[in-house]
Amino acid sequence: MAESDEQPKRDGETEKRPAKARYVWQRLWFQWVLGTIVFFLFLSFVIPPIYWLLAKLSPVLTPVLLGLVLAYIFSPLSNWAERRHKIKRPVTAGIILGGVALVLLVTIPIIIFSVVKQVRLFIDKSPEYAETVLKWMKTDPEEAKQRIDLFIQSLDWTKVDTEAAQKALGISTDVLLTGFGYVSYFAIFALVTAFCFFIFSWKLEGLKAWFTDFIPKPYRDETLRILGLMDVTVSAIIRGRLVQSLVVMIVLSIGWRFTGVPYWLLLGVLGGVLNLLPFAAILSWPLAVILTVVDSASGGGMAILWAVVGPTVVYLVAQSLDGWVVEPLVQGKATGMDALTVLLVVLAGGSVLGLLGVVIAVPVAACIKILSQELLLPKARAFAEDPPNFGQKGSA
Repeated sequence: MAESDEQPKRDGETEKRPAKARYVWQRLWFQWVLGTIVFFLFLSFVIPPIYWLLAKLSPVLTPVLLGLVLAYIFSPLSNWAERRHKIKRPVTAGIILGGVALVLLVTIPIIIFSVVKQVRLFIDKSPEYAETVLKWMKTDPEEAKQRIDLFIQSLDWTKVDTEAAQKALGISTDVLLTGFGYVSYFAIFALVTAFCFFIFSWKLEGLKAWFTDFIPKPYRDETLRILGLMDVTVSAIIRGRLVQSLVVMIVLSIGWRFTGVPYWLLLGVLGGVLNLLPFAAILSWPLAVILTVVDSASGGGMAILWAVVGPTVVYLVAQSLDGWVVEPLVQGKATGMDALTVLLVVLAGGSVLGLLGVVIAVPVAACIKILSQELLLPKARAFAEDPPNFGQKGSA
């Protein structure tokens, strides 16, 4: 007979103890363990097919998601125009697309022309740079050239797996070999992205309202509150990172231009683009120093000490301006994560999803932190204060 009798307390009162389960599958602890195992087994069967499907559809989904992200970024502007000036969202989306197209048509050719010019200059001066480096290594340039020629001749090109290389690049041979393929691909990509941006900008608020109706009423207010916190955090991260990258690009380009860094525009644009990823902009600094030092040693006419100090000072100014001025203004403490946590999150995201994982790691981690703070941690504290009796009879 299961024990459920009333037992006397020390002070004479009585308490009713829960009945003990007769079988192990009736115990609460066993049901929790079994439920956890079933849950993770379910995920192990569901997640791989979804991941495979997303990988197959990535060429189609990428411009769609990019359009959605851009619509999300410009959503406050569309809301402000509709609320303040009674401008319909499709009109605002069209104005944004026209403005972006105009800016790109004016600035992109200038930037591309300057970057291409600097790339050609770098290619032309590469032999001088190589000779300078070989002299530093106390290696005869002619001997090094002969070794390279012998190495190339020794390669068995009949065994090169071109199909594997093509798969590794992830693009077809015609796109790889023809400029027409590149132009066609990027033109279609841009058109699909612009179209998706227009549709999502127009229908974004309607999609939010449509999604709200599917949230159960008892949890609707709390769910919308948490989603609002996540929206504020993610939007601050995305918009802040874009503004920060633009500022870093401008500061590096102008600073390196006046400190005599060769290929200053190319390196500045590279630093700004890398700044979109956490901690990646630091790669532009040693590259600028190395190129400046090598160019100076190859007849650039700049002192070696200044070739090291000049680019370094500019980089430190750009990062200080980014970290101490721009980031607090445009992003604030959106993530609430310290630098070490951000670094670990970025490394984990890159190991799981590659470059895409690096891009989305911080926003995803910020959302997980919000969910933990609002849902998991309160329940964990309540559980710790009043833990269940795992020996009692469970739901079975």
